[in-house]
Amino acid sequence: MIRLVALLGLVLFSVAGHSEAQEAGGFTTVRGPDTVAVEQWSREDVELKGSLVRGLGAADRERLHYRATLVDDQSAPLVDLSVWRAEDPEAQPARETARVIFRDDSVAVDDLRRSGSLVTRVLPTMRAAIPYLNLSVAFLELATRRAAQTAGDSLAVPFFNLSGGQTVTGTVRHLGADSSVVRISTVEFRLQVDSAGRILGGVVPGQGLVITRTEVK
Repeated sequence: MIRLVALLGLVLFSVAGHSEAQEAGGFTTVRGPDTVAVEQWSREDVELKGSLVRGLGAADRERLHYRATLVDDQSAPLVDLSVWRAEDPEAQPARETARVIFRDDSVAVDDLRRSGSLVTRVLPTMRAAIPYLNLSVAFLELATRRAAQTAGDSLAVPFFNLSGGQTVTGTVRHLGADSSVVRISTVEFRLQVDSAGRILGGVVPGQGLVITRTEVK
């Protein structure tokens, strides 16, 4: 089961109004013949939301729903997560929920288990850190979109690991007009991207993973 560090906090921020969904699609991640993760998402001007099913064995597979508020630099000051085992019915209450609130150089996470136990923590991070959720390509795309908004061939990007609470500085490096390399610690993503930084597909060579993007019309 996902280990989400936690905290309950209050943050005040304003966003421009909601609009109709601008984009919707999915990502499938495979290793050889095995599907490791399937993600469906939609993105509006100020919101990214979606679902992610990940894991191989029945005991390890889990289903996550997420909703993130976005700002212009592609960071997400507010992230809500809900977690089930993959076989749990959709109507069943989540086994774990978390609200993650970023504020300057700290992050507050409130982690509530179905048993009713609540863990609340405030953790250090870096300003404008991008949330990292393992096997979520939609969250990774926030980094490539940020890099597409800036000049230069390489950009340092802080990532906050939603599953562990650590902050790691990664890099996004352009290899050309249609490809980028994202490196987070020892993990390297080789990605096909468009001019806006949208991820169109890619590979994680060190883990034998292949990422495919699907569009929803």
